[in-house]
Amino acid sequence: GETHASAASFNNHWGVPLSLARCPATARFAIFEIGMNHAGEIEPLVKMVRPHVAVITAVEPVHLEFFAGIEAIADAKAEIFSGVEPGGAVVLNRDNSQFARLQRRASKLGISRIVSFGADEKSDARLLDVSLHAACSAVHANILGHDVTYKLGMPGRHMAMNSLAVLAAASLVAADLARAALSLSQIEPAAGRGVRRALEVANGEATLIDESYNANPASMAAALQVLGRTTVGPHGRRIAVLGDMLELGPASAALHRGLNEAIKANHIDLVYCCGPLMRNLWDALSPGKRGFYAESAAALEAQAVAAIRAGDTIMVKGSLGSKMKTIVNALERRFPGKAAHDEAAV
Repeated sequence: GETHASAASFNNHWGVPLSLARCPATARFAIFEIGMNHAGEIEPLVKMVRPHVAVITAVEPVHLEFFAGIEAIADAKAEIFSGVEPGGAVVLNRDNSQFARLQRRASKLGISRIVSFGADEKSDARLLDVSLHAACSAVHANILGHDVTYKLGMPGRHMAMNSLAVLAAASLVAADLARAALSLSQIEPAAGRGVRRALEVANGEATLIDESYNANPASMAAALQVLGRTTVGPHGRRIAVLGDMLELGPASAALHRGLNEAIKANHIDLVYCCGPLMRNLWDALSPGKRGFYAESAAALEAQAVAAIRAGDTIMVKGSLGSKMKTIVNALERRFPGKAAHDEAAV
């Protein structure tokens, strides 16, 4: 049926009312994003939306500058339950450390339809198998008792997991599950969230992955995993250009250093860092993986541009406030290109 959705990340006290106001009276389905970085922000917004299905994809260590710990983040996200319509449902990540806490919160508020997703064998929407490719994935899942196999037009295990939540929600509102699964082959990354471009460089092409919109420890690890699975050309390298992850509070230094494990696990060849917080990662890197360090994205531009050669794949990521988009813009100015195509048909 006719479906309305938020334009971009319209998820705050301005964006949610605007998205509601734009919803046509004829829409059968409507999808709204609700975000927060402080406790108390979700409840007034969800009471405007009054969803029949509420989805929490994950609870991760983000915005720790404003929270006492991950449990407090879970409690803030659980505010979404307060606006669920009577008889409505919630969809929760069973693989997440905060699943039981969220489940208890939902039950306490009288929500009886609690649907889980994940790889855990007890999940209602369960990942059975996934074949990961550089720009897409093939997913086999069981969604509320129905086996489905589908192509997902975005890479990464994390996106495959999110697709389970999407299909669970679709099933809960009596949408056509087969058509919903088929449509996932057509999805594309939003701007700054994994868009790929082929860059025309000397003697060939390089690939740019633009992840510059935002970053936290979980999304950094996911992006590095995607980079690690990318096939590079002859003599090509997997290059990460990373800016600060903001709002992480006292744990910030350790969380930045901790990215080194994902860099090693995913065989990233070269790392460029910028920002005072990302200095913690730079200091932890082995000398052979160090590209260049600068205090800001603007100061790193020239070094990042000069590093690129044919066959390379370069991924640029950082919090919005770290201004990593300036490096993406510099690369695109220097090396005109085109949208990169999937390397695998599924």
